[in-house]
Parts: sequence; structure tokens; C-alpha cells
Amino acid sequence: MDDVSTSTLIRPRDDAALRIESAGRAHLVGAAGAGMQAMADVLHDAGWTLSGSDPRAGTLRNPRFDVAGEHRAEAVDSAVGLVVYSDAVPIANPELERARELGIPVLGYPQLLGQLSETRTTAAVAGTHGKSTTTAMAAQILSTAGGDPTVIYGATPIDRQNRSRLGRGRWLLAEACEFRENFRHLQPDIAVVLGIEHDHVDCFDAPDDVEAAFSRFAAKVPAEGLVLARADCPATRRACRRLVCASETFGFSVDATWQATALRERCGYYSFQLRCRRRLVCEVKLSVPGRHNVVNALAAAALASHCGASGTVIGAGLSQFAGLRRRTEPVADDGFVALVDDYAHHPAAMTAALQTVRQMYPARRLWCLFEPHQSSRTIRLLDQFARTLHNADRIVVTEVFPAREETGVARAVSADLVERLKSLGAHAVFRSTAEEIVGHLQSSVQPGDVFAVLGAGDIGAVAHELGKRFRTIRKAG
Repeated sequence: MDDVSTSTLIRPRDDAALRIESAGRAHLVGAAGAGMQAMADVLHDAGWTLSGSDPRAGTLRNPRFDVAGEHRAEAVDSAVGLVVYSDAVPIANPELERARELGIPVLGYPQLLGQLSETRTTAAVAGTHGKSTTTAMAAQILSTAGGDPTVIYGATPIDRQNRSRLGRGRWLLAEACEFRENFRHLQPDIAVVLGIEHDHVDCFDAPDDVEAAFSRFAAKVPAEGLVLARADCPATRRACRRLVCASETFGFSVDATWQATALRERCGYYSFQLRCRRRLVCEVKLSVPGRHNVVNALAAAALASHCGASGTVIGAGLSQFAGLRRRTEPVADDGFVALVDDYAHHPAAMTAALQTVRQMYPARRLWCLFEPHQSSRTIRLLDQFARTLHNADRIVVTEVFPAREETGVARAVSADLVERLKSLGAHAVFRSTAEEIVGHLQSSVQPGDVFAVLGAGDIGAVAHELGKRFRTIRKAG
């Protein structure tokens, strides 16, 4: 095996932007959002005193600071040195208006992340799916190598409390989101593009618009930088074809720079040989399930190598990666039923999740509990959702999680999806609330059933509640 790195030497940036280490008091508006929670971890590590607000405060368990359940102008006073807000917060928010009246710096989360990237050598991980996992995998590798990168991504590790951190090293590893083209604020030295599909239909009218946004993102990498692009995705290859910098590819294609060969699968978990330009780098045995995670691991390995990690460290780091909450996360398997919780809310990611659960629990009846995310996405991709969900034996669809949208049509959209499923011959029902879902399943569950709980909203809480209820059913039986 090769125990050498292919480190890309990139000069650290000048410290020209707002220094995150200039700690004071920061107020986070929309503090329950995934990105906002990640930034809260980094600000706390930098010494900031934190406060925040969010109507979803009741779902938040963050020991670093208290979050109020409503937005009030009085929450912002002259002692606040910085106000950060999420994309879900309207410009007319009373706390933002008060901050502007007082002359307090007000930054959106993407803007603050962009300023942070101007002070560090930055590796930005973009793509429709897999951003959090790939960023976390790369962070695990660099930590195994003894590095101390700054890490920002929107999920929580299974084996740790904090999702993100401020490191003392020169590298920033950041999840780069295409929503509203937010990744335009980043200044990447290395950019990863994991794949491109039509998502965020409230921002992008057509697939070509998404592709163009990723092309602009990749073009931000300077001549001395590097783009890592998924070889198996035609849209990614098109978006990354006109670059001023070097580029490499990763994937299963024979012409990929970084390849997974000798692929082996056992109950949904994969091992493989990692090769770079056909040369063996290391053997990898993943501790997270799913073929899609092989792709994420390839991207993370390529990224970490260019950050200085050796082949031996890459193999060790990937094998030690325990996974993220709500990313094909096994919640329960007590011999009666098994539950797997996943954030998937786009047809492609849902297909990967359902295929993985099938591999993990072959020959068992598969239920899918799905919470659609945004009515606009569900309406636009209704046929794709129906074809994907039809891969499950039993389907329960709950009310659409509105995210940034109004709730008026949520129930009707979910009902339309159920009718489309039934027209395909699927066993599908609509249940509006968590209690209705639990009640339906309590009367229908059979020993050996497997439940895939999918969605980016509140459905994750149902998975854990189901685990408790099923244990009660089993004891009663």
C-alpha cells in the first residue's frame, strides 16, 4: 500500500474578514436550524456568549445557550456584538430590525461562513446529497492524522454531542449548500461536487439552473486550487468542465482518479480497495451502511489526501467513522422490529436509503414512514416520489413539513401523493400526526417488520417514539 499523501500546497488566506475569535455576545435568530446549530458550536468554541430565538425552540437541546420560543425586539440590546440569522428568517424579523437600528452587524449564516472561509484555507463540500457525511468523514480522517481543522456541517455525529468545532489548524472543512446559491459566499481552495440533481425547486426552475449554479461555484476555486468532481454524474462533469484550476474525479467509473475497487457488501456494509490513478492507497472497511457512502468515502479520502493525510490514516479514519444522526441511522433492532432513521427527502436519496435498508434486513417486510419536505418540491417531483416509495411494502405518508412555505396545502399534497401511490398498486395510507402514525402502526406491526423513517422535518422524533412504543407492545404481547 502507498503510505504517501498527495498534499495540495495552498497558501493560507490573509486575515481580512471579521475575525471570529474577536469574541463578544452573539444572538442567533432561527437558532434551531441545522446550520445555525453548527455555527453556534464554532462561535462558542471561539469564546462568544450566545443567545437565540426560534419558534422551534422546544425541539432544541443545546447546553451551550438558551433559545427563546418567539422573536422579540427586546432580545437584542447594545450588549450584542453580532446577530446571525438563518435562511428561514424573513428580513422583517423584529430582532433583525432592532439590530439594524442599533448599528449591530447583521449577517446571514452563509455570509458568516463565507467570511470565516476568507481567514482559513478552505475545503468546501457541495452536492445535492451527502454533504454532511462527506465533510464529517474528511474531518474524522484529519483528526486521526492529528490535525485540528475547523469543521462546519449540518448534522450531529452519533458518537459525539457537537456537530462542528473551531480548530487551531489552517484548514476549514465546510458543507457548502446550493440553496439560494448560498455557496457563492465561500472562498474555496478545494471544492468537492458530490453530484447534481434538481432540488430546491423554490429556487431553481429547471435542472439547467441548478447545474449553472454549481458551475459558478466550481469556478470560484483559484488557479492554484483543486476541484474534486463525481465521475459517475454527467451533470457534475458538465458543471466542472471549464475550470482554471486542476481537477480530479472520484467514483466507480474506470476513468475516475479516485476509485473503489474489489467492492464487497455484507448486510448493507461495504469494504473496498481505495485506488488513486489505479495505485492502491489503502483498504477501507466502512462502519456506516450503504453503497452511497462508498461514494462519500471516496470524496472524503481524496479531499483528506490533498489536506496532507496518508493512505494509512485515510483507511483508519474511514473505518472509525461512526456516522451521523438521521443518516441511515439504526435506531432499534430488538428482534421484534428494526427501525432506521434517515434525513432523505429527495427521491434519489430516498431510493438509496430504501435500498440500503433492504440490504441491512433482507427478506423482511419493509415499511416506509415518509414526511414530505415542502409542498413545492412534492408537487414538482410527485411521480418520482411515488415510484421511489413503491419500493417499500407498506407506506405511511404524513403531512408535508412546510419549512419556509405556508401550510395551507400541506395536507392536500400529502393526500395526492398517497392517491398516486395507490394508483401504482402500493399499500399506502395518509396519517396526519405522530399520534395517528403510532396508532396505525401499533395495530398493524408484525414481528420482523423493518421501518425506514424518512424526511427532513420532525419525523425523526417519531422514529424514537416508535422504538419505545414497540418495546411496550412486545412486552404486552
